[in-house]
Amino acid sequence: MSTSSVPARTHVHLDEEDEVTTEPAVPKPVAARTDDPAYFAAKAAEQASAENFPVALRMLPRAVREDLAVFYVFARYVDDLGDELTGDRAAALAEVDADLGRLAAGGTPKLDPVRGLARITADGRVPIEPFHDLVAANLMDQYKTSYATFAELVAYCRLSANPVGRVVLHLAGQATPRNIAESDAVCTGLQIVEHIQDVAEDRGNGRIYLPREDLTAFGVREEELDFAHSDEDLKALLRWEAGRAAVMLSKGVPLTRRLRGWARPAVIGYVAGGRAALTALRKVDYDVLAGAPATTKQGVVRAALGVLAGRKR
Repeated sequence: MSTSSVPARTHVHLDEEDEVTTEPAVPKPVAARTDDPAYFAAKAAEQASAENFPVALRMLPRAVREDLAVFYVFARYVDDLGDELTGDRAAALAEVDADLGRLAAGGTPKLDPVRGLARITADGRVPIEPFHDLVAANLMDQYKTSYATFAELVAYCRLSANPVGRVVLHLAGQATPRNIAESDAVCTGLQIVEHIQDVAEDRGNGRIYLPREDLTAFGVREEELDFAHSDEDLKALLRWEAGRAAVMLSKGVPLTRRLRGWARPAVIGYVAGGRAALTALRKVDYDVLAGAPATTKQGVVRAALGVLAGRKR
């Protein structure tokens, strides 16, 4: 569940009031060398200790926060390699994938972020596949800069976003087929919301996550994504995509009704964050080219109460 979103695009949105603590002590940050994967490993570890993320709510047990922290470190590391490494990104990501193979085979991984995953994989609680999927998504971002159809975009989200929810469910011991299916819908919805928010940023990075079939249907040319403001055609397209995301997020309502223990507030937080982001988009009338709209804490709280009340939208 993105936001990501833990979100190439597994983003985790931070909230300055929540805290994450990890043990052992985080290594001291190294000098910024964006051509060195080790720099990004240290950076991810530092962020995990200094920052926080929705799945690591204060109310969660310490052991759960620490489990989620090692996942965050891995996801942040892989994302940064895919987005910021100035060296051979594909080769670095391939090495991560190979290291995951070592971990799964019972060997000792070479990379610190992969070694950390032993905490949640060695005892069989979490399968190795979600981590391979995150690497695959980042590898895809190295050569694929746009998506022809919505189905194609959803397939990408299966790799980039859905692993977050799956890891949470496995850690909670509640990864049933039905829960996974609804979690996947929520995570994909969150990823689509993020794509809507980040149209200008993605365009600046040479990527377009709005399906080409939808751009054509709404009469939006790719060059219009470079404008300072969204025109009416683009706004109409974004409303359409937001509606799709809202339907997916609604799957979180029955899911949270079934979840037990710490997983329930964690997933409520995910769904509420996505809904609050959609509200923020509506407030700026989808003019995302002027800047990504801010989601307020009050908006998230209101959305969370709506999820608790069972509201579908």
